[in-house]
Amino acid sequence: MLITTLFDKLRDSHPDYRSRVTAIAGDCTQENLGLTLEDRQELISKTNIVFHVAATVDFNENIKSAYDVNVKGTKILLEFCKKFENLKSVVHTSTAYVYCHLHALDEVIYDHPLHYEQAESMLERLSLEEAARWTPSILKKWINTYTFTKAMAESMIKEISDELPIGIFRPAIVTSSYKQPVENWIDSFAAFGFTAFFSLGLLRVILYKEDCNIELVPVDLVTSAMIACAWDIPQKDPIPIYNYVSSIDNPTRFIDFLKVIKAQMYRYPLSKAIWMPTLIWTTSSFWYSLFKILCNRTVAILCDMYYILTFKKPKAFVKVRYLEKLFDMFGIFTNTSWKFTNGNVKDLWDRITDEDRIMFPFDIRSVKWDTYYSNFIKGIRIYLLKDQLCTLPEARIKLHRFMVAQNILLCVFYFILAILVGIIIAKVWSLIV
Repeated sequence: MLITTLFDKLRDSHPDYRSRVTAIAGDCTQENLGLTLEDRQELISKTNIVFHVAATVDFNENIKSAYDVNVKGTKILLEFCKKFENLKSVVHTSTAYVYCHLHALDEVIYDHPLHYEQAESMLERLSLEEAARWTPSILKKWINTYTFTKAMAESMIKEISDELPIGIFRPAIVTSSYKQPVENWIDSFAAFGFTAFFSLGLLRVILYKEDCNIELVPVDLVTSAMIACAWDIPQKDPIPIYNYVSSIDNPTRFIDFLKVIKAQMYRYPLSKAIWMPTLIWTTSSFWYSLFKILCNRTVAILCDMYYILTFKKPKAFVKVRYLEKLFDMFGIFTNTSWKFTNGNVKDLWDRITDEDRIMFPFDIRSVKWDTYYSNFIKGIRIYLLKDQLCTLPEARIKLHRFMVAQNILLCVFYFILAILVGIIIAKVWSLIV
């Protein structure tokens, strides 16, 4: 990780930077975090600040596994932190959607209907298969195991943190970097990395809600905000909550994102694309379902037919169905508008010095969304898909071939459709006559 492009600037200014980082093997679900006695002793004596970002963010995660990492793992960490001799601050990373079934989300810890000890006792008696069957009745108003267990972790923190200097940081949808250390750096298909699948030609249709804001927060601003929170937490009592969102001070709509991204898919085509990149959006659930069949699955079947004819294993249809399911689960976060408060974040920005604002720029108002979106696909191409710009000429030739092939297929489709319509009209006319 430390040899990636992300660290180029740091490598130039501080060639010995790797000597300042020590990686320690552990497991957040194990007793004492799975650390050796030597590592535990070093951490206890030397640690000043803890950033707790370990979590399973898979919406489909089995509830037993999600509980073990997101709740039990947090409990183990906090018990360990209580032993630290020079602890100044603990920043627990949650999510802005932790209580996603509520319309308004304030910077407070809400009571969870299921106590974490009751959940642990219940889940210990269930197998993974049994837990999966019981999940809908356990989640109740929550939409997935991720938000459910993150909410439970917050409630538990309120109960067991005692005198720990701890705060809870709730970011919205964390996306590629805005400026630092490089523009539009991204390394995950999670969140808005999904646009890669549209550029690759695997997905083509999106359901969206008219005038719905999306809560995007670039990862470099998120990181700066977390560091600032670590400074602020020791001065706060009770446990401070930081809702780090964009819609309050710098709103942006999902449709605006889609319009820019559609143009960028043709500006930065992928050499790894399997078919013509297309982006269709609709507000109708009926048309969305129909377009998924016509535009996603039909093309996937054609691709699999090509794979079979070339003696390759067909995989497009299975992959498309899997991606459709994931995207439908993520859709609630792009098609729902929540009413957040972010007073603690604003207050923090107002209190830091001008020098710190330059070093840790987390003011979401500074983001120019049009500029940010215009390079989004470029970032995905270079950093996520490892498709360097030197392959652009090859990719554009491939894109042109896809366009020709798509036009031929459309002509064939309309020709067949015209014949079928003609046959139907002839049959109806013969019955009338």
